[in-house]
Amino acid sequence: MIGHRTGLRRAVVALAAVIPLGVVVGAPAPALADVPPLQKQWHLDALRIKEVHRVSTGAGVVVAVVDTGVYADHPDLAGQVLDGKRMIGTDDKGKVDERNHGTGVAGLIAARGGGAGHALGIAPGAKILPVTIATNTFAGSNMPDGIRYAVDHGAKVINLSNGGPTTSPDLDEAVRYAQSKDVVVVAAAGNTAQGDTGVLYPARLPGVIAVAATDRQGAAWSGSVRGEQIAIAAPGADVSTTAGRWPDLREGGYLTVEGGTSAATAVVSGAAALIRAKYPEASAAQVVDRLVKTAVDAGPPGRDSEYGFGRLDLVKALTTDLAPVDANPLGAMPAAEAADENTVEGSGFDFGPLVAVAGALVLLVFVVVLVVVVLVNRRGRGPAHH
Repeated sequence: MIGHRTGLRRAVVALAAVIPLGVVVGAPAPALADVPPLQKQWHLDALRIKEVHRVSTGAGVVVAVVDTGVYADHPDLAGQVLDGKRMIGTDDKGKVDERNHGTGVAGLIAARGGGAGHALGIAPGAKILPVTIATNTFAGSNMPDGIRYAVDHGAKVINLSNGGPTTSPDLDEAVRYAQSKDVVVVAAAGNTAQGDTGVLYPARLPGVIAVAATDRQGAAWSGSVRGEQIAIAAPGADVSTTAGRWPDLREGGYLTVEGGTSAATAVVSGAAALIRAKYPEASAAQVVDRLVKTAVDAGPPGRDSEYGFGRLDLVKALTTDLAPVDANPLGAMPAAEAADENTVEGSGFDFGPLVAVAGALVLLVFVVVLVVVVLVNRRGRGPAHH
């Protein structure tokens, strides 16, 4: 994630890998950028962005950034940020970012550029839906609510540059809900520099694109976690992006990412937006399939724990002819177990035993009434004669 070690006034900010399921953590970080961002946007050339933007800019696609909010007034994000929602506290429509993380993610996805000294996103034609979630307490994470909000408010891609070591029924259900609504879910795999030892949730859930980071040489970034759930790798080290402040606290600055799967995740979310704009009829499963099938294999042949299916190749992802698929190659969340028909949803109380007792009482009353009726009839007729 983008996080502070000591806050904005110390001007120490980074796009580190992830928030452990809603917790902003410190990370080794350079200061807010003083150099023109294009000097540190090497990933754009590596991904052949000029050629890519002749094919697609992501126009018409909404990407939700479920994060720390997005500084909507940044000059490189002006007009790119929709009204979203802060899921906890006073609602600011998601347009305030006190930690810079969400703003950096948004810039990597959809910054408009504009020449030297400005940041350019992977999908500058896309719109950002900012959804601010709790980021200061593990127990207070409301990521599931943020995911559902994003789905219900038009997001076709959800960027989750955050995660944690465990999941929950609510998080599982939120991801399942997104998949059922044909939304592409992209999540950061995690950073070893922040103590992560394996692919985090929700990145490791079936059907979610778990993203690892690469460096300038295209090699696996040393701080990216490894794991069998990794789906794809993308640039995530030594890149510049948008921030809420300059070092002197003026608004609208930039920051340089030393390394992090949060940044790589934003790049892949931008890629998903490009594909959804180019192929508007493609399902979420087909978008995922296109990303992984066109990735450049790296490391051991086939899918591996460092690069997944390989390094992101935007040009191939947008131009390769692929047969449609019906299923997400990364799997899908299993269907939720059907609720017992005698259980009232959300009540927390199972009425099954009560229904059984009530049925037995009704049967007993019926038997008693029947016996009484028979006895009365016999008395009325007198003893039988032979």
